[in-house]
Amino acid sequence: MTSQSVERLAEVRVDHMLLKKLVLFVVLIGIVTPVVACGENVPPKGNHDAVKPAPVPASQQPVTAPPVAAPTTAPVAATKSGSSGALADRVVSVGLQDESANYAFDPEQLTFAKGETVTIELTSQNEFHSFTVDSLGLDVEVEAGESTSVTYTFDTAGTYDLICIPHESLGMVGTITVQ
Repeated sequence: MTSQSVERLAEVRVDHMLLKKLVLFVVLIGIVTPVVACGENVPPKGNHDAVKPAPVPASQQPVTAPPVAAPTTAPVAATKSGSSGALADRVVSVGLQDESANYAFDPEQLTFAKGETVTIELTSQNEFHSFTVDSLGLDVEVEAGESTSVTYTFDTAGTYDLICIPHESLGMVGTITVQ
């Protein structure tokens, strides 16, 4: 083999190695780009997707009764008392907590007298929440960091499940007892 042949062979090997590196680089870019562009699948804060409630065993079913009075809702302005027009026997404040992913109603258990009209002031901490009692027809949405009130007359005695639809699976549940 002549020295020219050896030099030519060395050049071909270098060209072949460079070509392999270029192909590898292009393949990696083709893989990394979609992963970086679409890789993080974190839902936006304040997710409004409905969560289907877990089935409740028949032995734990609440007493269900048709709602007698329809609830009324109104945003609470800074200068208003939070009443939505109906005269309430009392006002109850309920915090919709989400600090450090500890989702809870505060308080979790509410007790009212049969026939009592109550204005419930709802204050959301950092995320969207709902105050939902399906069997009473109550479903109030509260945006992140906002307050809303609902006035309702509890005409039928029983124990009712209270849930936050988007956070029920995270433990944001409670009860309303009407005596």
